[in-house]
Amino acid sequence: MISKKPECPNASLKTATLSAMEPRKKGKIPHPDTKNNGILQKLISMGSLPGMPVTLLRRPPSSLFEVDQTRYTVDREIANHIYVSY
Repeated sequence: MISKKPECPNASLKTATLSAMEPRKKGKIPHPDTKNNGILQKLISMGSLPGMPVTLLRRPPSSLFEVDQTRYTVDREIANHIYVSY
């Protein structure tokens, strides 16, 4: 999923889920998007917090990404809840 939000001051930035990004893209996490407490806790424990820089290293079926010099691998279900603006 890729979107542009015109009401945002940075409307020129694209926002996509981690699973929709291209490898080697860098961006920042604007917000988590889940009401599932289990997934939200997992995102928080990985440091996937608003404002954190993220780099996608490998695409699905399992996404490998880096946050704050630490690498994580997640399945598509979790990658679909991590949004990145770039």
